[in-house]
Amino acid sequence: MTTDTLFDMEQPVATPASARDRKKGAEANALKLLPKIIEAARWGQQDTAEKIGRDIALLIETTHPAVAQKILKHFAATMRPTKVVHRPDELVDFCEAQHGLEDVILPEPVERECRAIVMEHQRANELAQFKLAPRHKILLYGPPGNGKTLLAEGLAKELDLPFLPVKYAGMIESYLGSTGKNLQNIFDYAATAPCVLFMDEFDGVAIDRGDSKDVGEIRRVTNQLLILLDRLPPTCMFVAATNADELLDRAIQRRFDFVIELPSPTRELRLRCAERELAPSMTPGHDLTCHADAVARLPLANLSGLVKLCQRIRRDLALNGGSGVQKIIADAATE
Repeated sequence: MTTDTLFDMEQPVATPASARDRKKGAEANALKLLPKIIEAARWGQQDTAEKIGRDIALLIETTHPAVAQKILKHFAATMRPTKVVHRPDELVDFCEAQHGLEDVILPEPVERECRAIVMEHQRANELAQFKLAPRHKILLYGPPGNGKTLLAEGLAKELDLPFLPVKYAGMIESYLGSTGKNLQNIFDYAATAPCVLFMDEFDGVAIDRGDSKDVGEIRRVTNQLLILLDRLPPTCMFVAATNADELLDRAIQRRFDFVIELPSPTRELRLRCAERELAPSMTPGHDLTCHADAVARLPLANLSGLVKLCQRIRRDLALNGGSGVQKIIADAATE
């Protein structure tokens, strides 16, 4: 959409209104553009943000000339990074977080810690008065399928920030030096605007440099990662996840402000998850929570498997009236 088109949509039709009405109309149109400029800045769309900023200045130039001049004079310095950083679409997905922390089944101590992390970032201005910044580097570890990715997304949702999961296949290159360059591009972009950067399978790039099988490239990548983590501003929350924390370089581990374990679920966690997945809100006109205890008793390795089982139960209810629920649970007990 061009700037002219944007103005055509926002500009009120010229009428013989009073000067006060024209002023109110211009200010109202400028206010309508504020969410657009914020959204453009969040997603690193500097050119779009600058165009909208100039639109705002044009709308208020007769009513607030000093403010308009300040926008035009200082816009580039306040909205653009010192160097142009292009979106690395081949390396990072750009997502609007859909799930909050309330959607993640977590042990109570982990949930409290995550709420405290969110609170720090929400009160960044108060910390700044004490020359402090929010802690922003988080390492999640534990067996697969227990919510590490969902937790990272939940943090983004709570903070209303873009969620940027790294494309592992795109980042790791067989060509010598390419992985390090890809990491540089990812971190450079993440530093340009507030976001949650998420890197799964972190042990693939942060391997212990003391590994006897190291051929040199691993050491170079790990060394570069140390530098990138040290330079990352607190406006970017970096969340890394691994199923094998014992493989991580010790110096890398020390760079994290929080190291949080998501263990295999206890029966209590499995029950909470089953009750949520089989609740009446998930089964209109029915209540399957009577089966939650039986599901929670099953020897399932992770919450992901439990969710899939509950989905099978709900599908049977939708398609067969629930006639196969008992068999589904019995079969799962022997798998």
